[in-house]
Amino acid sequence: MYAPCQRSPLKIYRGHIPKGYAGTLVTARYIADLIKDGAKDFCVRQTAINIFRLYGVHPKNYFGEMAALFAWIKNNIRYTRDIFKVELLHTARRMLQWRAGDCDDMTILLGAMLEATGHPVRLALVGRNPKRKKLFSHIYLETLYKDCWIPLDPTMNKPVGWAPKAPNKKIVSLR
Repeated sequence: MYAPCQRSPLKIYRGHIPKGYAGTLVTARYIADLIKDGAKDFCVRQTAINIFRLYGVHPKNYFGEMAALFAWIKNNIRYTRDIFKVELLHTARRMLQWRAGDCDDMTILLGAMLEATGHPVRLALVGRNPKRKKLFSHIYLETLYKDCWIPLDPTMNKPVGWAPKAPNKKIVSLR
């Protein structure tokens, strides 16, 4: 119902990501690129619009749109870890087909749907070790609403606006 598009051929890019902080930045750039690509995918945009209708969001209710997409992903995408010691990044369309992925995959799908419907987003990387300021272990989105960046972490059973408490945080722009 919400993945009305034909299955796209599976494209696999296999590359090397550096270790440490450099690898984190490379991965964040891949994620940003996948969000921007997904935002241009008609299937992703149409799915987002269908979700607005499903949740009864009125036109120009921008907070309602953001909240509906966030709720739909929390309720319809299963959190599933990557293959052991392998970083997987799925396109937004692939996430609509498979309906499973980890924090970066949910970030890609939610970010693409938000961007496809006019909501700017940015990435938030967080780490829990205060002694290792450049070690990040989690990613989620923030979206701009009325000049305020709102955290959106669909991997947790928490509301719009909740963000994990972490001593290390880095914001990555999509632009």
